[in-house]
Amino acid sequence: MAAAELKHLRLRDADGVAVVGFVGSELMYATDLVLDIGSELKSVLKDMGRNRILLEFDDVQYVSSTMLAQLAHLEREVRAAKGQLKICGLGPILSDTFRIGRFDSIFDIHPDEASALKSFRKP
Repeated sequence: MAAAELKHLRLRDADGVAVVGFVGSELMYATDLVLDIGSELKSVLKDMGRNRILLEFDDVQYVSSTMLAQLAHLEREVRAAKGQLKICGLGPILSDTFRIGRFDSIFDIHPDEASALKSFRKP
């Protein structure tokens, strides 16, 4: 999947890190949307060869349990590829969701992009 085919993701490079934002996905709970987003995220890793990924949730208000499962699966795949996956920009509701579901123990979560980018190990 080429970058031009990403419908739900905004992708840019920051010093070798793929910074991924979500386009028009304030509410990530519709199953079809979540599966599409999951496929695009996997494409960033597998098809584009990007194993240092920062997911920005600045524009996302809610995620479904299915989306959390997609993210957990992506984390395992990134780890298997000897990469790093980090998350930033969680608002209060999403922070609570990640904390209550104990996803904060799975993901490396940062308050903002700058602190997340500083935490990436150099390849």
